Amino acid sequence: MAAKKKMIVQRAGGGARRLGRGDAPDLGNMLAGVVGGGLGALAGGLLVRWDVNPTLAAVVMTVGGGVAAYTMDGRARAAAAGLAAAGAGQLALAMLAKSREPKDKPPEDKKPSNLALPPGSLESAFERAQRRLEQLEDDEARFSDAIDVDYEERAAA
Repeated sequence: MAAKKKMIVQRAGGGARRLGRGDAPDLGNMLAGVVGGGLGALAGGLLVRWDVNPTLAAVVMTVGGGVAAYTMDGRARAAAAGLAAAGAGQLALAMLAKSREPKDKPPEDKKPSNLALPPGSLESAFERAQRRLEQLEDDEARFSDAIDVDYEERAAA
């Protein structure tokens, strides 16, 4: 069987580097990246729940995680890279959500013009209601008089 020939890539500095699979990362760095990404996603969700602009929260997470990954070493660097990745994912989702919103959305407070009442209709409705209340008050006054029992007995005799 013929042996596979490894590809060689020329770099700008003149040195050659072999393409292929490198050494596996240690488990601690990998878990730190996963935990950093998960905590970053959780923090971003909480920020949005607390009425922070989703785009702003995502940019802060991405930039903060990137700066932290650049300046730190070891597992903290992996966790910060996970935070930056979570922020970049949330930024992409925020941009997609913003692009889905209709641009020419009418204001919600404005009512259609065909709901306007004809002139004088409101005043006539109040007048009708006032007349009905007066009729009810007259009925209540009619039945609230005291009855003179002695007068009716005298009239019957």
